[in-house]
Amino acid sequence: MDRATPARVALVGAALALLTTGCSAGAVTTASPARVSAAAPGAASTLVPVAAGDGHGVRVAIVGDSLTAGGGRLLSDGLAADTWMTYAQGDGVEYVGGWARGGSTVEQQAAAVQPVADVDVLVLMSGTNDVRTGVSFSTARASYESIIDTVGAREVVVAAIPPYDRDPSAAARYERDLERWVATTDHVFVDPWRTVRSGEAWVPGASVDGIHPTTAGYERLGRSLRETILDVGAAPEVLRADEGPVEGTPDGVAPGSVDGGS
Repeated sequence: MDRATPARVALVGAALALLTTGCSAGAVTTASPARVSAAAPGAASTLVPVAAGDGHGVRVAIVGDSLTAGGGRLLSDGLAADTWMTYAQGDGVEYVGGWARGGSTVEQQAAAVQPVADVDVLVLMSGTNDVRTGVSFSTARASYESIIDTVGAREVVVAAIPPYDRDPSAAARYERDLERWVATTDHVFVDPWRTVRSGEAWVPGASVDGIHPTTAGYERLGRSLRETILDVGAAPEVLRADEGPVEGTPDGVAPGSVDGGS
């Protein structure tokens, strides 16, 4: 599973507005800049989930912790207001399953996830609980690979984890190792948390607990990841590392990039 295929680049714009709580104890060169509803800090957000899939969109499975399940709950309980997929599905994106539980580590997710039939894109966002429990990425790597192999999606998006205020340096280290690994694969790495990072911590007001965004933040996160899903699922073009950057690529977007934990 350790493929040396040069990673693809997905371009994620900096339009994601400040996220503000939730993890428990078309043709593109890979993806075009994300188009995200950019509410100003403190602005009201209209929490209207996108309509459910009509069976003709990009089929998406999701795996993760509370940032994916929605608080200290199981994804199998259904999509909730604090589940980003609530806002990503519909109109071209069809949610078809996966596994997530609040407080779970990547190893626990690998042990619990099951194959999902006919999946176009897997979005895997996990790692915060590894940081919480002292598990390094080098230890968790095999579990990431196991999840990806088990689900069997045609395309894989690995999302970064958000800041973790209880141990910022450990979270930043895990994040760097995660991104470096994705760069050795043909998966796509995305960090939808860039605009809420202040160094290694959350931007003040972006999180009430130093771990999760608010419900309004989940909505913006979902709409941002939705654009990545549509780009990766609809246009799997490959940019090889030796071909150089795509014209118009935003500064700071790393190869293999198109991120959460808990």
